[in-house]
Amino acid sequence: MVATLIIFFVVYILFATVHKRRDVIIWAGILLIILTGNLKPVNVLRFVNWNIILIFAGFLIITDAMVKDNVPALFAERIVAHSRGVLGSVILVSGFAGLISMFLENVATVLIVAPVAIAIAREAEVSPIPYLMGITLSSNLQGTATLVGDPPSLILADYMKMTFLDFFYLDGRPGIFFAVEIGAISSLFVIYLLYRGLRGKELKPIKVEPVKSIRSIVAFTFALVWVFLSALSHRFFGIAGGLGSFIIAIVLLITMRRDGKDILKKFDLETTFILMGIFVLIRAITDVGVVDLIAHGIEKYMGGSLFFTFSSLIVLSVFLSAFIDNVPYVTAMIP
Repeated sequence: MVATLIIFFVVYILFATVHKRRDVIIWAGILLIILTGNLKPVNVLRFVNWNIILIFAGFLIITDAMVKDNVPALFAERIVAHSRGVLGSVILVSGFAGLISMFLENVATVLIVAPVAIAIAREAEVSPIPYLMGITLSSNLQGTATLVGDPPSLILADYMKMTFLDFFYLDGRPGIFFAVEIGAISSLFVIYLLYRGLRGKELKPIKVEPVKSIRSIVAFTFALVWVFLSALSHRFFGIAGGLGSFIIAIVLLITMRRDGKDILKKFDLETTFILMGIFVLIRAITDVGVVDLIAHGIEKYMGGSLFFTFSSLIVLSVFLSAFIDNVPYVTAMIP
């Protein structure tokens, strides 16, 4: 147990401080745990939640295809057309960034929406900072709303054995989705207060390239419906939920031909292998009793009070996540 605990903390520190090839870091840690004899090689692939990995990979491909087809820019153009002035466009673009962040990793969301926001700011002759701040805030919040929105959601879903629908309705109560939406709506009000000085400034319509094809929108819709249906009957569908969305993504790539090859070349293998490694690492440290040891230590320190423990963890998480990347922090804290 001691060797596994040391390896975990070394991996965690490196993961939080080194921002290149973190997939290599986590898999090197897994290899060391195997060498200590605390993890059997045969269990490595078994510990990976393939359903979640396939859902993640499938939606990653489909959303990249939507970018190739210029779909996000079209949505942004429509939003701007219905906004009243610069301030209205800031709020609507922020909301749009949050919407697509439910199904796409935060960094990718910013990369998609930021160029559109900069184009709007240029036409309006205002600073792009209000747009970029709104996009960053909204995408960070909304990434937790659904299972496919962000790596921490995937890690949570794997550890708690949650389905896509559990984010909306869990144990007879509204799920995390609604808590996130309350925060998202509140954030839009905060954005309004911060940049209310932009009221009264007119906004010129922007022009973007037309959508190349609606195939990516169709694929996205089918994949989302399939994941939804698989969540309704997890026992019946099993891994088919992820497999189905991944097959839809592959078919989409084939229909896109040259663009499909470009998407495949740029596929985010690093994040995919990081997620796979996290699943294995969490199971490894759980099986040797590290998680129980830490949990009992926290419980003893907190005096056994559930409310005090919960409140302390929330406050601590808010503070530490300002300095530590969400993925390593969630990896350490969820167990």
